[in-house]
Parts: sequence; C-alpha cells; structure tokens
Amino acid sequence: MELVDWTPPPCPTCGADEMYHKLVSHIPSSKAFRTLNGWYCGKCHAGAFQLGNVTESDAVRFAISLINK
Repeated sequence: MELVDWTPPPCPTCGADEMYHKLVSHIPSSKAFRTLNGWYCGKCHAGAFQLGNVTESDAVRFAISLINK
C-alpha cells in the first residue's frame, strides 16, 4: 500500500484543518476497532470518521509494515 498524500482532509462537521487519527484498538474483531478507530477533529471533537478510501484494516497493515522495516 502506498500513501501519496499525507494531508488529512478538513473536518466534515466544522471544516477545520485539525484532523488527527486515533487508534483505540488494533484488534480487527473488536467493537472499538470498528466504531472508535478513525479520524477526529481537534477543534470540534467530532469523530470517529473514515476519511478517504483507506479502511482501518489497510491502515493497520500499513502501520505494521512501517514497524517491521
């Protein structure tokens, strides 16, 4: 998997450019993985959002590949 643009899009709720990704659980079968992992807004605290076309499973695989390098 190759990520070309590292800049997160603006918040879908307030439009602020303060989005950050929060990983609550790395276990794909857990409820927290499905409902709490994702993008949150640093300004209005809205989230968790799935932004773009990368799934949480894709993000976990990418993070693991970075750790293993």
